[in-house]
Amino acid sequence: MNKQTHKHLHQRQFWTPHYRFLTAARRVGRSAENLVIHYLKNRGWSILARNYETPRGEVDIIACKMHADLKGYPTVVFVEVKSRSNAEGLSPELNVTAAKQRKLSATIRQWIGNHARLKAVYRCDIAALIVPRKKMPRIRYYPNAYCLREPFGW
Repeated sequence: MNKQTHKHLHQRQFWTPHYRFLTAARRVGRSAENLVIHYLKNRGWSILARNYETPRGEVDIIACKMHADLKGYPTVVFVEVKSRSNAEGLSPELNVTAAKQRKLSATIRQWIGNHARLKAVYRCDIAALIVPRKKMPRIRYYPNAYCLREPFGW
């Protein structure tokens, strides 16, 4: 394989950098997502996707659980994870602004469009974490934190 072909293949593949090559902020974010996944799994949720990305935006975690909100139907949760490495300053959950909610709604609409055969209850949650160094992280979980702009139903 020559250099040109190798370069072309490398550009087309999805590549995730090794943990040690991430910036400090991304390390905190990835650790926070891992903690939220652990939090959800301990409460009986199944993880459908992580870092679901579209041209419109990204949803951090998509999880599902039967009978969570409505008996007989699964609940699909779109979780936005916000984290900070220290408790000083702005609370992490306040960074989910109206503009961010619009971006998330567009991404969620696309996911629902791709999975339209799934009859479910859809919910948007926020997980806010403070991950201080050498201390236990604190998770604040807000179920149904914001509503989608358009109603979804079946």
